[in-house]
Amino acid sequence: MSREIKDRQFYLEELGSEECQCGRLKKRGRSFCYTCYSSLPQTLKDGLWLPIGRGYEAAYDAAVEWLDQ
Repeated sequence: MSREIKDRQFYLEELGSEECQCGRLKKRGRSFCYTCYSSLPQTLKDGLWLPIGRGYEAAYDAAVEWLDQ
């Protein structure tokens, strides 16, 4: 399996899961739980609505990095 397919699969699984990166429950189809999402700056929130393959991956990674600070 190519790296690109593995990366896409990771983001699809993340969106389909019910666990936020912080360990709390989240809704499927959402990137983060309410608490994490609410704490993000608007510019990072906006990127999370981009489609996979069109910027979502970078936006998700940036949001995780910001949350882990």
